[in-house]
Amino acid sequence: MQTKRGGMSKKSQSALEFLTTYAWAFIVISIAVGSLYYFGILDFGKYLPQKCVFPSQFKCLDFSLDAAQVKIKLVNNLGEDVKVTEAQISNDENTLACTLPSVPFDWAHSKDIDLEFSSCSGGGYIPGSRVDLKISFRYYAVNTPSKPVHAVSGKINGRILSS
Repeated sequence: MQTKRGGMSKKSQSALEFLTTYAWAFIVISIAVGSLYYFGILDFGKYLPQKCVFPSQFKCLDFSLDAAQVKIKLVNNLGEDVKVTEAQISNDENTLACTLPSVPFDWAHSKDIDLEFSSCSGGGYIPGSRVDLKISFRYYAVNTPSKPVHAVSGKINGRILSS
């Protein structure tokens, strides 16, 4: 079906040259962006929001993650005074070690407290990195005669500040 000699092959050759030129450019750009991400220059995790999620009984007001400590401000929305008997913090691998020196403690209704876990180490708790932490504590209502113990847990997702 060719009417001109070599007309069809010149069109296909130019199309193939066009595609290969832009394919190489796409590959080079992909390698450049991939290497920037690999070496940490493009860190998309730093644009994610930090969050503190607890059940409505204990609302999280604020938190901070420092090089060796975790500070959390919680408010008691249970409607009654409680006594916290145990509090701990962990990560997904359960290798994080922190101490909370003020356990057990009393917590009045509608009052906020500052929990300060100190001497945090291990478990990937590295300044500048992003962590997912699980905070759990056990408590009982002071005015309940049988004093059944309840457990509650919350999560913190954030970046650890450098000191």
